[in-house]
Amino acid sequence: MASIKKASLLVPSADTYARAALRWVGHEPRCTPYWLHSIIWWLANALPEPFVDAYRLKFSLGIRKRGQLKDSRKKE
Repeated sequence: MASIKKASLLVPSADTYARAALRWVGHEPRCTPYWLHSIIWWLANALPEPFVDAYRLKFSLGIRKRGQLKDSRKKE
């Protein structure tokens, strides 16, 4: 789990997200309660799947690299 220090447009606070998520319970199989996440999900579905997969891989590898750098700094 990522530690979010402060809410922003793309990252709602835990309370905001929880309130939105509870309103979605039982409505649809996929839960994208935060309004901006719903827009991003719609856009991702409109793009070709290989493009979305390549973006997700690049994004995830960037997160992994930052985590590894952070871990290596802790060991020093």
